[in-house]
Amino acid sequence: LFILCVYFFCDSFTSQWQDRVYRSYHVDQYAMMFGVNFFSLTFTAANLIWTGEMFQALAFLHANPAALFNVITLSFTSATGQLFIFYTIKQFGPIVFTIMMTTRQMISLTVSCIIFKHALGPSAILGTAVVFSVLFYRTKRKYDAFSGRN
Repeated sequence: LFILCVYFFCDSFTSQWQDRVYRSYHVDQYAMMFGVNFFSLTFTAANLIWTGEMFQALAFLHANPAALFNVITLSFTSATGQLFIFYTIKQFGPIVFTIMMTTRQMISLTVSCIIFKHALGPSAILGTAVVFSVLFYRTKRKYDAFSGRN
């Protein structure tokens, strides 16, 4: 439950913060992407060095070219996805982005249940309905407030 709350907090905070940075400092999505990725790289490298796992991870990638290829592919697709995310937030604002991500999560959950035949019990269905209802309601309130200002 704690991790879920942290996820919702970070998910809500990030797009709002990015929108504020765009408006206050007039940066483009590439500068924003560089800043976010540079922080991630620094944080991850520091953590790997601190725990003593940096050379172990590099040795694993050197010994397993298929894993290295997968890491490179994941990095490329992640960077491409970030370009779309930053562009969407810059052009349409965080509210539209939140609607898109909430819808994507709902579709992903539904498709996963269908493809992998995951059975959702009544409490899981109720919980899912409550979570997505709150997300859509919160997004609608933000959209209404934003529309009223313009």
